[in-house]
Amino acid sequence: MKKIFFLLVACLTVSLVQAEPTQAPRQELQMQNLTRVIAAADLNKENEFGDTPVFTAAQNGDVNAILRYGNQSVSGAFLLRRGKNGNNIFHVARNAQTFQALARMLRKFYPQDYKIKIHQMMNQRNDFGETPVHAQINYGRADTFWISFPYTDLYTKMMAVKSKLDKGGVLAQVAMTTEAEEVTRLSKDASGRTIAQAARDNATAPGMDRVVGFFARNASYL
Repeated sequence: MKKIFFLLVACLTVSLVQAEPTQAPRQELQMQNLTRVIAAADLNKENEFGDTPVFTAAQNGDVNAILRYGNQSVSGAFLLRRGKNGNNIFHVARNAQTFQALARMLRKFYPQDYKIKIHQMMNQRNDFGETPVHAQINYGRADTFWISFPYTDLYTKMMAVKSKLDKGGVLAQVAMTTEAEEVTRLSKDASGRTIAQAARDNATAPGMDRVVGFFARNASYL
């Protein structure tokens, strides 16, 4: 009887010893998941100005913070939020480096739908009728123009009109009287100022002369 008892104790001890290595990693994984859930909740918390952490980081050009938030979160939803005045994170990005960091995080969370997401966000208008590229030019920031404008519907339609105008003839006449009007409409913010006019108004800002030249070559009617 004693032999049977000692045998059962030995088997139980072996089982417990074998179970410990699997319990520890499981508990560690649970703690990591809990930490990420808490971090995700913090990323949606607004400060006294109504900004979430990623909006504050974007405004300050804090690339390291943006990348850190991306590593903390299990979802990219915090990147898709609209903030004050209907802005998305690209409306308020401080510079080209900030734009690129935000785009990198967007690609991380939405690898399959990245082109759709970035296109949607670059065409979103805030309460002032500005897309992100409109807002950036109105701020006098030229460096973000080259990495954001190609994702907009305005760019696509504008270059299509230019192609027809370059060919001349009846095709150019039709494009100038109809399609160019649509481009002009898309190019305006709520104040009625076109993006080309905004660039000219901010011509003294660093690098803005290139933006002004771009519109002069490709859409002189704006």
